Amino acid sequence: MSRTERLIVLLQYLRQRRYPVSGKLLASDLNVSLRTLYRDIALLNSQGANIEGEPGLGYILRPGFMLPPLMFTMDEIDALVLGNKWVIEQSDVVLAKSAHSFISKIAAVLPAEQRDQLYSSPMFVKTDGYSKVTDNNLMLSDIRKAIYHKSKIVITFIDLNNTHTVKTICPLSIFFNNEFFLVSWCEFSHNFLKLQVGKIEKLEVLSEKYIQDRMLLLKKWSEKEGLSDNNLS
Repeated sequence: MSRTERLIVLLQYLRQRRYPVSGKLLASDLNVSLRTLYRDIALLNSQGANIEGEPGLGYILRPGFMLPPLMFTMDEIDALVLGNKWVIEQSDVVLAKSAHSFISKIAAVLPAEQRDQLYSSPMFVKTDGYSKVTDNNLMLSDIRKAIYHKSKIVITFIDLNNTHTVKTICPLSIFFNNEFFLVSWCEFSHNFLKLQVGKIEKLEVLSEKYIQDRMLLLKKWSEKEGLSDNNLS
């Protein structure tokens, strides 16, 4: 990695630590010599960082120094581009438009070198057998708004018995596994419902709110499904 990238990684590493970290450990993680580490720390301090410590005692970053918010490593830019392209290609129209706007805002404030990398990233998305251009996926925007506002929704869908069913549910989350799925809580049956969005024929967002803690319900559902907490973050 370049020196600029290394300095950013060093700052992020120190910011995540509450206690002093030895120079030997820092140098090992950055794959540099102790002498290079000492020079990097001196440079950061000269630019306003408050890194306290000395050889043999460890180093700690005191609060107050603001890491430039839009400086990324090469891998971070590729991750950003890949995720952004996936949203544009696979999500609903509203999110796709927002993804275009988001990447433009990022590009506008990046240094020239990183802006060039953003636009020349080798990452791309191609998902066979899935198309976002369906009436069902146009519901995703309404579902997302209902989730944020904790609004109950009424859905008409085709159940496992190929029967049209109407339910009032509390929407909790949307996840993608080759298709979009809606995870919800049904107050009537006191049970979770995982439903393929493509099975929903009609959706109405109600003004009525649900009072349960959404993240707590989602955590219970993830435990039931055997998912890790990483799937919720």
